[in-house]
Amino acid sequence: MFKKIIFLVAVTTLFLLTNTAGVLSKTIVEFSDVTEEHAWAKEAIDTLVAEEIIEGVGNDLFAPDEAVSKEQFAKMLSLALSVEIDFDAAQTYVDVPRDRWPFVYIEAVKSYFPLEEDRPINEFAPQRPFRRQEVAATVVNGLGLSANSNLFNKTVLESQFTDHNEVRAALWDSVAIAVERGILRGADGMLRPNAPVTRAEAAVFIHRMLLIREGKGEISFVTNTPIVGASQVTLERAKAWATQQGAHQRFIDIADIYWKYGEITGIRPEVLYAQAAKETGYGKYTGRVVPEQNNWAGIKTATANGDETYDHETFATPDDGVRAHFNHMSAYLGLDPVGEPHGRYFTACRTAWAGTVKTVEELGNKWAPEHTYGYSLVTKFLNPMMGQ
Repeated sequence: MFKKIIFLVAVTTLFLLTNTAGVLSKTIVEFSDVTEEHAWAKEAIDTLVAEEIIEGVGNDLFAPDEAVSKEQFAKMLSLALSVEIDFDAAQTYVDVPRDRWPFVYIEAVKSYFPLEEDRPINEFAPQRPFRRQEVAATVVNGLGLSANSNLFNKTVLESQFTDHNEVRAALWDSVAIAVERGILRGADGMLRPNAPVTRAEAAVFIHRMLLIREGKGEISFVTNTPIVGASQVTLERAKAWATQQGAHQRFIDIADIYWKYGEITGIRPEVLYAQAAKETGYGKYTGRVVPEQNNWAGIKTATANGDETYDHETFATPDDGVRAHFNHMSAYLGLDPVGEPHGRYFTACRTAWAGTVKTVEELGNKWAPEHTYGYSLVTKFLNPMMGQ
């Protein structure tokens, strides 16, 4: 009996050690100099310290307002991206010899760093403070976001920031992508692209990058477009826009029903009409959903577990399909449905965000898993319909 007790104690101890090791290794460190003034960065700092991507400077200090050098950011980025380290890498930069501490980190992520126009290609300037526009471009490169498919509005910088002319031409698209995704944010109409990045800011940049990689990007875009309200587009204008886009006649004809349910529900019909354009390819139905399903929003069935045609709802008439679109959006907005709802409506009502969505941009990570789903809907479909 005694031996059995000893055995159980040993097993229990081993279990506790095994299952608490991860918790102990990720204990939050309270830095005395991360005060209320840095509340905007605390979550990022805590997360990155716990993940051992960034660390303090000693004596319970983080030095949140200290500028980050290029070599320091290289280490943070390589750890955050879990880039494979090559300890036998050849030396690329004359000012980063093999015996310098950041050598392996710089070599691991060098392709993400933008070239400097006023510096020889074989120099890295490891100790130079890293500027906001450079960090933004580096993070965007690390995420693999190219301007060809990831920049929605090429004029976003000049339309939002008075100091947009300080952004280097070579970095323009990358900085614009960073702004559109909420990675780089300005204040009071200023972007401060040449300001050195502080350690607190660096933590926030990296944290936002990680959230986007995990499909959990923060919804913080440069536009803020309400879904509920009076229509700002006439039915005639919407049909003209659809025609200009080469829409199928069925999409042009369905506009009347969208404006009908817009009047009934108080939801802006142009928002859902734009979404229908995005989901159906202007009524051409180039994806899994077929026209006979009368499904204008890619709505899944209540039991869907894939993305096949049968995983999507089928509605008896085009009118029923549009009504379902408004009902489905109503679940996100917290509005009452019109008529008998479809099965997926009740699934949407049980989500954590049911009844909380107010803007089109907030549909990202909710209606669809893409972080930029709502924002792209605004910039590529809604704004052109509105003549913007």
